Amino acid sequence: MSGLVWSVNAGHGAAQDAAADEAGWLKPRTLAEQLPQGRLIEITAHVRGGQMTTAVSCLAHAQRRGETSAWVQLQGGSLYPPDLAHNGVDLDALVIVQVPKRTGAQGLGKATELLLRSGGFGFVVLDLVGVAMRHDLAFQGRLLGLTREHNSTLLLLTPANPHGSFGPLVSLCIEPSRVRLGPSRFLIRHHIRKDKLGLFSRTLADEPIIEL
Repeated sequence: MSGLVWSVNAGHGAAQDAAADEAGWLKPRTLAEQLPQGRLIEITAHVRGGQMTTAVSCLAHAQRRGETSAWVQLQGGSLYPPDLAHNGVDLDALVIVQVPKRTGAQGLGKATELLLRSGGFGFVVLDLVGVAMRHDLAFQGRLLGLTREHNSTLLLLTPANPHGSFGPLVSLCIEPSRVRLGPSRFLIRHHIRKDKLGLFSRTLADEPIIEL
């Protein structure tokens, strides 16, 4: 299932936006504005990239909403703090957990469980890219139970998977990809691969243009 995309017209001013509201027009919302709480949400990789950009966009939005946030990855992972800061993430308010490589998936899972169980984090990103991971229903069940108990948002970053989502307990699976608009200009477009909640029956806005 594909999420319909809609490019926001940068030429609209406040007066035009107000007029659109009064007219009752449907205004597209970004992915970050629509993520459900208390669910497992998967952002899977695509050959054209876009996974990290989407995750960082969701993280920045959660922080603006006042959520305490954390990012869990193996040591030497792909997280690059200067890029996060450049894209609106408050690094002083972000807990970054670097799990020893030797602990692998088990270490990542344990660290994420501890963060969620504390009840102190409203938004957690778990980076599973490059990690040997089984579709462990018990593991997914514990994470889902904790996100529901504390009304948290958990993003699972997973490697490209042509066979579907990370597991049956994932409610929403999104596959972002970069669309070239011109020289060094890209747009992030989302393909909704799984939506058990029926959240994206309406229009989903494109992410902002990336200048490279």
